[in-house]
Amino acid sequence: MEKILEQVLMELKEIKEGQVKIQVDINAMKEDIEQIKMDGKITKEQTAILTEFKTETFQNISDIKDTLKFLLHKEIETEKEIFALKQIKTK
Repeated sequence: MEKILEQVLMELKEIKEGQVKIQVDINAMKEDIEQIKMDGKITKEQTAILTEFKTETFQNISDIKDTLKFLLHKEIETEKEIFALKQIKTK
């Protein structure tokens, strides 16, 4: 009877040790999950910043293109006027 009692106590001890190991693993997983959540939040924030930067950059490029088109147009008009004045001068 005493041997059976010792065996039961030994098995209970092993079960408790197993529970402690499981609890340590669970705590480690909880920490990992919190880190993953934090990384996800940081990734979202960085994505939002990059999206805003991309939008602003496209708008700036569009503005630059419009300015260049305008300047090219004005240059052509100016050259036409110079040509017309030269034509008048040579007559």
